[in-house]
Amino acid sequence: MEEKIVYDFDTPVSRLGTHAEKYDARERFFGKADVEPFWVADMDLPGPAFLTEQLRERIGHPMFGYTEQYGKVFEGIQWWMKNEHRAEVDPAWISLSPSVVTTISLAIQCFTEEGDSVALLSPVYGPFFSCTKINKRRVADVPLAVENGKFEIDFQALEKALAQPGVKLMLMCNPQNPGGRAWSFQTLEKVVALCVQHGVILLSDEIHSDIVYAPATHQSVLNIPAADEIALVAHSIGKTFNTSGLQSSFTFIKNPELRSKFRHAQNRIHAGDVNLLGKVALAAVLSPAGAEYKKQLVAYLHENTKQVCARLNQIDGITVMQPEATFLVWSDFRAFGDWQTVFKKLIHDANVALSGGSFFGPAGEGWFRINCAHPRAQLLPAVERIVSVF
Repeated sequence: MEEKIVYDFDTPVSRLGTHAEKYDARERFFGKADVEPFWVADMDLPGPAFLTEQLRERIGHPMFGYTEQYGKVFEGIQWWMKNEHRAEVDPAWISLSPSVVTTISLAIQCFTEEGDSVALLSPVYGPFFSCTKINKRRVADVPLAVENGKFEIDFQALEKALAQPGVKLMLMCNPQNPGGRAWSFQTLEKVVALCVQHGVILLSDEIHSDIVYAPATHQSVLNIPAADEIALVAHSIGKTFNTSGLQSSFTFIKNPELRSKFRHAQNRIHAGDVNLLGKVALAAVLSPAGAEYKKQLVAYLHENTKQVCARLNQIDGITVMQPEATFLVWSDFRAFGDWQTVFKKLIHDANVALSGGSFFGPAGEGWFRINCAHPRAQLLPAVERIVSVF
């Protein structure tokens, strides 16, 4: 019987000298090169050794030329979606992509025209805004409501936005970033129904869908029949296995007409593939071994987010969202002054760099996002410093 691998997420591993953005960009963004970084949404936790071994084995061959999109990559994606997300997918639906953000930009270019509008539920991952604006489209921003410490969709406001004749596309984070909401099947059904009713294409960004905490479950748009004709679902191994630098993303599109348009847009800018090592990574981690790693990782991250939320909730004036998904904690610091004042206190008094809420749109101003994907020996002392300051 094969011995089960037990992963060590407690021992810190230095990323210095690896050109990690989270560390090397600190002085540029925060004016202080030694501030502890809990901002960029990648993990300071090690990926599985079997992935490193398979990458090392491939690097051992001295040639790195053009590489086919070989069967094992698509078989791994199929297996993962069935076993981890209860979604049956046809390989014909799958398009590889360098990143989910690439997919978002291509969808905007492909399914809208300059001057059209793209609907968003905010606060939301910053590139939803920036990709829309840089492509000369308008943002139809629908702020989320906060009810009982969780984000909820204002469906009346969403319907009003989708009914506008210029709105051709909706971008949705599922699960939600930065609030960590795992949207229910019923909620997604309502969103899909409104998109169908108003002829709006829906892109569901499901990059965080592997990191969900019981009793919550991830509900993929792939499993909503009404979405078959109008939806793109984007995923990646970047968050789950800390491989964003390998640029390994994939997109599912059931509707053949939408799929053909999307692939034409990919071909137009030569963005329909991932690099050689990205393919190795996809085939390696989307497997039973990857599922075991994910199980242990999610348990560790869940405990991290619970401890962080419990401690921050002891501060009078701070409101914290306990995430149902993601390794991110969304926290309201507005009671302590304008965001610039809080930003300076976090950096200079607590020595902590967090993601500022304005990155996630106007609805996020005054909030800050804490990345909890760190060894507890690093994470918890940083939280204590925040508590001591506020």
